[in-house]
Amino acid sequence: MPRSRVNIMKEIARERIILLYDLAAKRVEQGELDLARRYVEIMLKISAKARVKPPRYIRRGYCRQCKVPLIPGVTSRVRVRSDGSSSRVVVSCLACGWMRRFVVKK
Repeated sequence: MPRSRVNIMKEIARERIILLYDLAAKRVEQGELDLARRYVEIMLKISAKARVKPPRYIRRGYCRQCKVPLIPGVTSRVRVRSDGSSSRVVVSCLACGWMRRFVVKK
């Protein structure tokens, strides 16, 4: 089946999104938050332009407010909270204090 030009563009965009996220994560480990933030911003622009949804680990892997990649123990804190019937994972950004909650299914 011949690949269309749009599909080729989306494949290239996916590759670059993953590459940029990996580079951003490495920059965070080296302490260069500004460069990591810039990589995430470029990644989001590519995603929007190509209309490609990043993989789930990437969508959950950066702070929506300050665009810093969330590395547990370095730029984020991860806690599991439960109250009665449901549990949730709470991820906090250590750079800006932003919090995100994910419901955990039983």
